[in-house]
Amino acid sequence: MRERSVLVATDFSADAQRAAERAARLGAAGVFARGRLLHVIQQSWIDSLRRLLDLPAEREQELLAATGARLHQVAHTLAERFGFEFEAGARIGSVDQLVREEAARATLLVLGARGCHPLRDFAIGTTAEHLLRRTHTPLLVVRREAAADYRNVLVATDFSAHAARALALACMVAPTATIHLRHIYEVPFEGMLQFAGLGDEKIEEYRRRAHADALEQMHRFVAASGVDPARLHATVSSAEHIPSALHEVSRAIGADLVVVGKHGKNLAEDLLLGSVTLHLLAESTCDVLVAM
Repeated sequence: MRERSVLVATDFSADAQRAAERAARLGAAGVFARGRLLHVIQQSWIDSLRRLLDLPAEREQELLAATGARLHQVAHTLAERFGFEFEAGARIGSVDQLVREEAARATLLVLGARGCHPLRDFAIGTTAEHLLRRTHTPLLVVRREAAADYRNVLVATDFSAHAARALALACMVAPTATIHLRHIYEVPFEGMLQFAGLGDEKIEEYRRRAHADALEQMHRFVAASGVDPARLHATVSSAEHIPSALHEVSRAIGADLVVVGKHGKNLAEDLLLGSVTLHLLAESTCDVLVAM
């Protein structure tokens, strides 16, 4: 088995620093054997400097060396604080391409929720979202300071293969946490039943059957996962808007991490990345981990 490794892509922003600290804490807890810090100097920025300032090639290398030295200092500080050592490397090229290349060799990719340009990120979509569409490596987006190990983890499940990987990933990065496994479902066609002339009793029976079916699927999902059921708080509930309901559950349980699959069962959601995943990335107030 290949040893677990974590890659932190940093732009030296405050959020990227929080991401590096979370990765260091995970490494110190034994979740990962190796860590790497990566900073990519965007090639288009270098090209602009060449065009506007006639930047000589040796200055480009000096810039790369200075960035590498700064990155090594970050790694040194993390090692002193957490006792987990990172390799550090600075590269010039496409941020998206180089991060994906290095992430392909890692167990987990870790990013800050926002970078040095939050307004620009908001306008064009976050780096995390861009990478998520193109990478096959699980992605942890960090919003909070890594003051402690994860203690209260919400795992959203729709019983798909991606959801199974999400649960396994949650157990890996939060080995001592309480895992709240939650399935929130929409009752199919509920809004149309009254128009079809069904009485309240029939509609309520329809809801009970939907709930019983969700419970049965949850029992099968937990059994197939191999996770000790005593470690899980597995529940099911219905809602009109699943992302909003997940946010409410997250706040109610005081989650410090929400874990979700990249895609669900629905083909349309697969094509759109997954509406629940996108909502969580955009609106969650705690860290979000996306399983591939």
